[in-house]
Amino acid sequence: MRIRRILTSDIPAFHNLWTQTYSEGIYIPNAPPTQERILDVVRKVVAEKMPNFVAVSGEALLGVVEVFPGTMCGISGEDADLSGYLGIQIAAPHRRQGLGRDLMRIAIEDSARYGFKRMELDVLETNHAAIRLYESFEFQDGGSAKVKVMPNGASVMSRSMTLSLSGHGG
Repeated sequence: MRIRRILTSDIPAFHNLWTQTYSEGIYIPNAPPTQERILDVVRKVVAEKMPNFVAVSGEALLGVVEVFPGTMCGISGEDADLSGYLGIQIAAPHRRQGLGRDLMRIAIEDSARYGFKRMELDVLETNHAAIRLYESFEFQDGGSAKVKVMPNGASVMSRSMTLSLSGHGG
């Protein structure tokens, strides 16, 4: 297994991972966009060396971590791009084996290099393993919560978490 920057050639496998995770019904509230839309985003990610990484083994994509500037996530304001907004997905057979920790470590390090001052994320309150992972990296409760309707029909609270990147290099 190795971790490397995402490439446009990863799009079919990335789309498949998102589709599979979404279809589980409990981890991701949003269906994946089209592969064409993902291609537009990944081209920008590659050109600007944004902190987006994949874990691969041979041809298999095991996981992905993405950190995007606020303006790419619909956030506005003069310091919107000082925050990196994180998303992470691990293929079901590879969860709880340290892969998420490895992806988080490189995402934090590269987010500081990219110039983000902090990282932010939303996590479902039912995803206890993810919350423990984020807390182990010293993410703090961001104080806001939203109701998300999941693909399985359940309404679940999500909470925001924030990590200051001061002291993480850059």
